[in-house]
Amino acid sequence: MSPTIRLTVVQPEIRWCQLEENLRHLENLLEKAGDADLIVLPEMFATGFIFDDLATMAGGDRVQQWMQDTARAHGAAVMGSVAVRENDRWYNRLLLVEPNGKVQQYDKRHLFVKSPEPIFFKRGEQPVVFEYQGWRICPQVCYDLRFPLWSRNTYADGRFRYDILVYVANWPAARSEHWNALLKARAIENQAYVVAANCVGHDPQNLAYVGDSQVLDFQGVSVQTAPPGQECLLSVMLTQESLQRYRQTFPVWQDWDHPVGL
Repeated sequence: MSPTIRLTVVQPEIRWCQLEENLRHLENLLEKAGDADLIVLPEMFATGFIFDDLATMAGGDRVQQWMQDTARAHGAAVMGSVAVRENDRWYNRLLLVEPNGKVQQYDKRHLFVKSPEPIFFKRGEQPVVFEYQGWRICPQVCYDLRFPLWSRNTYADGRFRYDILVYVANWPAARSEHWNALLKARAIENQAYVVAANCVGHDPQNLAYVGDSQVLDFQGVSVQTAPPGQECLLSVMLTQESLQRYRQTFPVWQDWDHPVGL
């Protein structure tokens, strides 16, 4: 296991339904990134949500190829979500693409009830933990944040289910208070790092996004937070030593309840 992992969290302004422009823009932003092991992008980073034109929103193979090219160019895994069609069903699929081309995936479980998302997409059925450089990473997408059982950490057979909980999102400014409070709660209750990538700007319905992308430690303390409303990159190094030391000195995991229903 690598004792450290270097993260770049990207907080971009998404050009809604303009796939190629978004990819070019992200390439320009990432030119300013330093060395990283993992690059985290927001939900639907290449297109945003355009429910009346899923084929345009998808990007599918084009976005995955871009992620593979970017991972190889930067020597870092790239993580973000894209609309994917599989067996005549659509999924909001989070991909982790490694520099060697390996792809791990997670399908968004909770589809936002106040949007058309549950009509057009099929929800994911399985919780997933990615393995990368010896770190265990639990991927989540946006609305999943409101459902703590789905992200519940566990301890069994001498190991924790995960070390890092990652949220990629299109989370609107109107509910920023919820975003910030719930991210902090997830870090504290699961004794894990939390990484959150959100976007800025406005969508076609003029809904505002201020970002609030951030990295929290296992006590819910901010490691780094993006300036609201501004495009930026966060560069953070996480360490196994401090995480494991805290888990040993404050072992509340010994009294965790067993998750129900997973």
